[in-house]
Order: sequence, then structure tokens, then C-alpha cells
Amino acid sequence: MRAAVRVMTMVGVFVLRLAGVSVLVHEVTYKGTVVSATPTSVKVNVVNEKTKKVTLEAFEIDPHTKILRGDVVVTFANARIQKDEQIAVTVNLDDGGECYAEVIRLPVKK
Repeated sequence: MRAAVRVMTMVGVFVLRLAGVSVLVHEVTYKGTVVSATPTSVKVNVVNEKTKKVTLEAFEIDPHTKILRGDVVVTFANARIQKDEQIAVTVNLDDGGECYAEVIRLPVKK
């Protein structure tokens, strides 16, 4: 009986810890125009929804960042990101304040 109580307690603690982590991390998408882009970062002018002012946001790009041109996944080089082009950057915000781009979405080139 005691062993069952211990196991149940340990499972409960594990579930609570897991739930706490998922609360700390959430996705946010920033939409704006490209200021500059390098293989390791992209800077975007974003309109702040609260103040309605344009702010410069910087997002780190890593090997796990998915880059989409329209609906097609492309490499950074093939994306050919241009200054003043529309962009949407989705990030997972966490407690560490890291701002790594999970997904970068760009319009189809005409």
C-alpha cells in the first residue's frame, strides 16, 4: 500500500512539473517588414499592438528554424530575404528571454 502511495505521489509531482513548463513556454508570431537578414539572425520592424509604434525586433536563426517561401520550405540562401519585404516570425518565448525563430514565413516571390 505504501509503495502505491509513493508511486502516485511521484507521478503527481512529475505531472505538475510538466504542466508548469508548458505554461512558461508559448508561441508568439511577429509580423512586420525586414530590416536586415543574415544566416544567423533577422531584424524586423514590428508594429507594437499596445503602443501602435514601430519597434525593431531581432530574432536568432538556428539550424532548426523552418523557413517558408509561400508554402514551400527553403534554405536561408534560397529564401533570398530582402529588405522591406513582409515577414512573419514565430518564436517560442521562454523564461530565459531567448528569441529563437521557430518558423519564418515569407510571401511568394512574383
